Amino acid sequence: MRVFAVSGVHHSGKTTTIEHLIRELVRRGYSVGTVKSVHREGFSIDRAGTNTDRHRTAGAIAVAAVSDAQTAIMWSGRLDYDEVLRLYDTDWVIIEGAHREPYPRIVSAGTEQDIEQRFDGSTFLICGAVAGELDSWRGVPVMDVTVRAKEVVDLLERNVPESDRPEQCPPEPGPEERFEAGVYVDGEELHLAPFVQDFVSRTVLGMLSSLKGYKPGSEFKIEIRRF
Repeated sequence: MRVFAVSGVHHSGKTTTIEHLIRELVRRGYSVGTVKSVHREGFSIDRAGTNTDRHRTAGAIAVAAVSDAQTAIMWSGRLDYDEVLRLYDTDWVIIEGAHREPYPRIVSAGTEQDIEQRFDGSTFLICGAVAGELDSWRGVPVMDVTVRAKEVVDLLERNVPESDRPEQCPPEPGPEERFEAGVYVDGEELHLAPFVQDFVSRTVLGMLSSLKGYKPGSEFKIEIRRF
């Protein structure tokens, strides 16, 4: 899997850049996943009063909404990007935002001032409206992805390394493998449906798989204390 970020200030063209990149990557036969970084305070993907919101408000850690067209899983609390990426199994993942994260980066910008606000040592390309004025900036190429998507993806293929999937992801369990998980609050065990137990277990195992000292099949215990 190859992962990179498209970062930029508000209204700098990040989503437009990503749309064109997705289309060209898919045209080349790749599978693509995306992650959208949201900085709006109090933002929730769900709406107050829906049945799924009522599940979460009642105490569910994970809530899934399944329809004929889509499946959405909502997890209470924020996961780190690496934790989210362990849930993906695509050739490419594009993160919109994440300008403080150490991923290879495209900066989307309308002006040189926009570039200044998001440019860092991980930046290998600049896109956006500023491409109408510049061909390069501090030695980094500037391209208009809306008309040069093929060239941009050529650059992606050369500059974005593959992630070491075995370290990031736990071994895939066999179809018969199931997990149980227990969650205790002040000594009292919460009731978790089998699906939630399995989901919690696989998420935690994915996190542990990247830590030194963890061996597959080991028994482990996690405690969370609030201060």
